Amino acid sequence: MKWKDKLSDIQLDVLREIGNIGAGNAATSLSNMIGKNVNIEVPSVKIVDLSELYQVLEQPEEITAATVVGIKGDAPGKMLMLFSSASAKKLISFLIGQEPEDLTDLDEMGQSVLKEIGNIMCSSYIIALSNFTSLFLESNVPLLVVDMLGAIVAETSIQSAEEYDDVIMIENVLSIPEEGNIKGFITLFPEDESLNKIFSKLGIQ
Repeated sequence: MKWKDKLSDIQLDVLREIGNIGAGNAATSLSNMIGKNVNIEVPSVKIVDLSELYQVLEQPEEITAATVVGIKGDAPGKMLMLFSSASAKKLISFLIGQEPEDLTDLDEMGQSVLKEIGNIMCSSYIIALSNFTSLFLESNVPLLVVDMLGAIVAETSIQSAEEYDDVIMIENVLSIPEEGNIKGFITLFPEDESLNKIFSKLGIQ
């Protein structure tokens, strides 16, 4: 089964608008956390076959760290916040003043930073989604995963929705003046009935 066969262009536009609102909230929260101005481009929403993930991710075999945040409530599912290895190291450097050499050997402080940033980004979307639909939605405690970029997305997809062969990706490009771009992906793994509830609340079939 594929999300691309179930979702219409209008439904994708709704997800993009929710992503846009969530991105604005996330940029503000992240700016407060790292003490720097954060700008964010209008996010793009893509539905990507698992077999084509390696074409979307620029360096799918790169070892990086990602945060998995569960969604509980009326429309359960999971969200995954992925940063490139360079971006993850840069964000850690902003907060603790030292850039790690190896993400597979992060200390407790470095792990905490990535969990918190991932939690902020994903929770901003979850709150935007809840406000947009009036559905009760909450985020679970974030989980940090370190692996190859492509493997993290594929494994999380398999754990979340075995019957789907594709994933819904919201691409975010954040920029910090004088520091450059930080590129990240938020990937949405809704349970089968969750999107039906969301679109039903919005009067979209």
